Amino acid sequence: SSSSSSSSSSSSSSSSSSPSNPILMFTSSIPATTTTTTTTTTTTPCDGCNCVQEITLDPDELTADRTIFITSPNYPSKYPNNQECKWIITATSGRLNLVFDKFNIQATSTCNKDYLKVSGPIKKYTKATLCGAKIPSDFNLTSKTETMVLKFVSDGSTRKTGFRAYIVATG
Repeated sequence: SSSSSSSSSSSSSSSSSSPSNPILMFTSSIPATTTTTTTTTTTTPCDGCNCVQEITLDPDELTADRTIFITSPNYPSKYPNNQECKWIITATSGRLNLVFDKFNIQATSTCNKDYLKVSGPIKKYTKATLCGAKIPSDFNLTSKTETMVLKFVSDGSTRKTGFRAYIVATG
């Protein structure tokens, strides 16, 4: 009789695991709801990382804002690994000026792991590749034309809080 009781206990343990079956069926049926994925892609605004974000700034604030903050993904939390984000900022007239409110990107001597590249072209540097944590408080970048391009890249390892950049259309 003891053998029968052990078999009943084993059956009860298997029955207790059976509630996980509906969950498995549920996950396999998820792909049927493709309609939700299409709606999310249309409603998700470009944040620069899911697709290139194009921003227009107007120094006179007639057609657009004069200033914008651009932040690394998840800021002020740590940015994800293996990101490539791009923002194209265009002024309706004049130049664009960028200053960093916060800046902390994994530092390497050549900024080849995680970096923020500013181009467009910009004065003094044409393009600047930035990484590290200590940016001089008076550091700023100015575009040569009406356009400034920011590109943020992170690799698969160290993650930092990233950056918060303040861009102004100076007119």
